Amino acid sequence: MRQFRAIFVMAAVALAIVLLCPLQRAWAQQGQVGVFNLQKVMADSKKGKDAAKKLETKAEGYKKTLEAKAKDIEKKMQDLDKARATLSDEAFEKRRGDLAKEYNSYLEEQQKAAADMQKAEADTMRPLLERVGAVVENLAKERGFQVVLEAREGGLFYFVDMADITADVTKGLDR
Repeated sequence: MRQFRAIFVMAAVALAIVLLCPLQRAWAQQGQVGVFNLQKVMADSKKGKDAAKKLETKAEGYKKTLEAKAKDIEKKMQDLDKARATLSDEAFEKRRGDLAKEYNSYLEEQQKAAADMQKAEADTMRPLLERVGAVVENLAKERGFQVVLEAREGGLFYFVDMADITADVTKGLDR
C-alpha cells in the first residue's frame, strides 16, 4: 500500500511538472507581462544617442570654461603668494579680497552650470521618455500585456526572454 502511494505521488508530481512547464511558456507567450531595459533603449536608439551627444557637448562647453577659470584663479593665487614679500599689507589684503570675490564668482558659475545641465537633461529626456511611454503602451496593447516593467529601475532580477521587448521599444522610439 505504501509503495503504491509513493508511486502515485511521484506520478502526480511528474504530471504536474509536465503540465505546468508549458503553461509557464504559454503565459509568457500570451503576453501577461512585458519587460524592457530603458538604459539599453537610450544607449541603442538613434534618438537616445543624439540626446546623449547633445548633452555631452553642452557639458564639455561648461567644463572647458570652468577649467580655464579655475586655472586662472590658481595662477593668480600663486602669483599673489610670490608677490606677498614685495606688497604692503594693505595691497596684499586688497588683492586677496579681489581673488576671493573672483573665486566665489567661479563657485556660483559652477553651481549655475550644474543647474543648467540638470534642466537641459530634463528638457531633453522628457519628450524621449514620453515617446518611450507611448511606444511601450502601443506594444502592450498589440501584444496583450497586462503589465510592462522597466527591468533596471523595476528591481527585476529575472525574467523570461520572451517577455523582453527592449529591442522593439528601441525600434519604436526611432520611428
